[in-house]
Amino acid sequence: MNKVFKQSIKQSNLQTKQNKKQIRDFKERRCINQDLNFNWTDVELDFSIIFSTSKGVFILDSVNKVFKQILTGKFYGITEHNGYWYFARLGTEGKRDFPQNNRVSEIYFGKILGHEILDLQLALYGIPAELHQIDSIKECLTFPHTGYNQILNIPFSQIQKAKEPLKIEDCNSIELNLNPHSHLNSIFHQNNTMYFIAHNYTMKTNKMSDLIKYDLRTKRQEVICLEAHSAHNIHIDNENNLLYCDSNNKKLVKNNNVLFERDKLLRGLLITENNIFVGGSDVCFKNDQRFSNNPSIYLLNLAGDLLNEFEFEALGDIYEIRQLKV
Repeated sequence: MNKVFKQSIKQSNLQTKQNKKQIRDFKERRCINQDLNFNWTDVELDFSIIFSTSKGVFILDSVNKVFKQILTGKFYGITEHNGYWYFARLGTEGKRDFPQNNRVSEIYFGKILGHEILDLQLALYGIPAELHQIDSIKECLTFPHTGYNQILNIPFSQIQKAKEPLKIEDCNSIELNLNPHSHLNSIFHQNNTMYFIAHNYTMKTNKMSDLIKYDLRTKRQEVICLEAHSAHNIHIDNENNLLYCDSNNKKLVKNNNVLFERDKLLRGLLITENNIFVGGSDVCFKNDQRFSNNPSIYLLNLAGDLLNEFEFEALGDIYEIRQLKV
């Protein structure tokens, strides 16, 4: 067991001992399944997406003209495996949940039927610090552990068989050799390589963001400077084109060229067969504004041309966008 993993387990034990009751209470009030108003008159394309913000998890389905909030809370990562959807709740919600100096994150899972989340369960709890993107890789729930420079994973089968929610010590850990301030926030998997974004707190450190490549066979890592300010998201297509959000520079970049830019922080990226969805949030660093700004989702074609913009009133920062098959 590596040193970083031991430290994170120790911190987890301290925090969950103090907050076990709150964690149980939070699970009871996560599901909301509430219909929301949306103007569909200008929507011409058919798509269904699920996205997370600092206010919760939402479904936008233009096929069935549904806009709905299914979970409440500050959620980030979303992934799907064998019909179950997994959601990472960020370990801070200002004063409404845990104090800022005592952050604890969880991962929930459930099924989505009829645009509603059903049988929501707690998969993992007591994870110290924040969680951002999560992914399904080789039959395992896999995610960067922000603040600890490690990658955690656990088999989905182990989660499904567990009679009680699991903890961080039930996970496997890969330790990365990175600067302490790296702030891992994104993950992408292709063949035998995992890719991560090190945000690097560019605003505070003046260090531009990095792309980390980790070979699952050789266990070797490679760090590539992106020359991006507080980057998020990674996508590598079948032709090895690299896309990522140069977030604070408000640009979507493809192979070092600007594909799209807007006057918002860009974060949250979905590439489908015909389209690109990218999230835009106001650049704000005060918690109250992060919960109240009007974010957007931009719908582009694969060439980066803007087809439509969907703005949402007071949903807070957008974190993740995934495709939803209905």
